[in-house]
Amino acid sequence: MACTCEVTAPDADADLVQALAHDLERSFERVVIAYRAEVVSFVARMLRDDARAEDVAQDVFVRAYRALQTYPVQRRAALRLRSWLFAIAHNLTRNAFRDAPPASDSLEYDDGAARPLLDGRPGPEQLVLRSEAWGYVDDAVARLSPALRAAFVLRYVDELSYDEIAETLDQPIGTVKASAHRGLLAVRAYLEKHDD
Repeated sequence: MACTCEVTAPDADADLVQALAHDLERSFERVVIAYRAEVVSFVARMLRDDARAEDVAQDVFVRAYRALQTYPVQRRAALRLRSWLFAIAHNLTRNAFRDAPPASDSLEYDDGAARPLLDGRPGPEQLVLRSEAWGYVDDAVARLSPALRAAFVLRYVDELSYDEIAETLDQPIGTVKASAHRGLLAVRAYLEKHDD
């Protein structure tokens, strides 16, 4: 599930926000075009279900549009669009997790500490060089708890800044950094364990 999405430039984001502020009806389609691939990719990595990801992403944009209809022009003009859309996507995937059974082979203990998986094999950088390694990466990400998975995917897949992630997840920046780092360590440990 590699992300083939285009990252929206900050200036383009600012242009979209201004367009939304002044003409929501005609500019919202541009928002969907600009962010659909990113939102679908994030949701797919979170849920590990491409078909469900499409449905959830569609719901993200429906909810975003409905919310924007209620916002005054000043609030739409001040919107951090990318973070706001990812926040909606995160909330909807979190709701989807409540309906799904927990992973039985999690990379973390119940208290959030990483399970020791290191066995001295070559590191994840070497695995990435092989095409089959991506399957292991996806498996490792799927085994992260929803909280760590969100921080990991937003940081290392979608490449959001820590500020954007903190806003998206509505968490302090220190918590976001810790979650992303713990997710990275758990993924690395999983990849090192499964290096054949």
